[in-house]
Amino acid sequence: MSAKTPFRFQQFTVRDDRAAMKIGTDAVLLGAWAPIRGAMRILDIGTGCGIVALMLAQRTVESDSQISAIDIDSNAAQQAVENFAASPWPDRLPSRSPAVHFSLDEYFQEMKSADQRFDFVVCNPPFFSQASHSPSEPRTAARHAEGLPRESLFRQVFQLLTDSGRFCLVLPFEQSDATIALGAKIGFHLWRRTDVRPTPTSELKRVLLDFGREEAGELERSELIVETERHQYSDDYASLTKDFHLRYA
Repeated sequence: MSAKTPFRFQQFTVRDDRAAMKIGTDAVLLGAWAPIRGAMRILDIGTGCGIVALMLAQRTVESDSQISAIDIDSNAAQQAVENFAASPWPDRLPSRSPAVHFSLDEYFQEMKSADQRFDFVVCNPPFFSQASHSPSEPRTAARHAEGLPRESLFRQVFQLLTDSGRFCLVLPFEQSDATIALGAKIGFHLWRRTDVRPTPTSELKRVLLDFGREEAGELERSELIVETERHQYSDDYASLTKDFHLRYA
């Protein structure tokens, strides 16, 4: 797929040529996996081209949820707005760039002043170390945790959520223990966890985590394999994403 070719899903199309981070498996997993039933006010932090927000809009069409999205990069924010406007749900997504182009600190202060809180927050956060910095400055900002310190993220999300609110994110597997411990320190409870392998023989590469402010019962834990072999998706991945990928239409 060339940089200018849109990525087509069953119900919407996404362009990502101006966003620092392109559409990838992490975002698709998060958008399909996040347990958003009953959420009426949703926030996507670090939306990039808007792919996760669009997936959540599709999944909540019957409830008419309102979805907010923010990104610190102006090019990504503008492209997200354009993708939202071209979608079937422009009235439920941000329609103007100023509504998207925010750092989390700026947005937190604005929501705090307005006494606004969310039922659900989702984030595909930066997670690479300084040693792997990209020469592209916007891509570096999107990929690296220096611009979005993990503890600040958790503390601000905790305050942005309603008492029954939930917070979901996708991370490298090796960061799972430290992130779960940080969540507990802030006051979050882990409700669900899915460990992700690219193939049956691969090491675990990603983890999907679902935190809540309320106490959880028994942790719901599972494992997901993305591909059984090259370009052959597993039954579990196909079931999770069947409402989005064109191959399942």
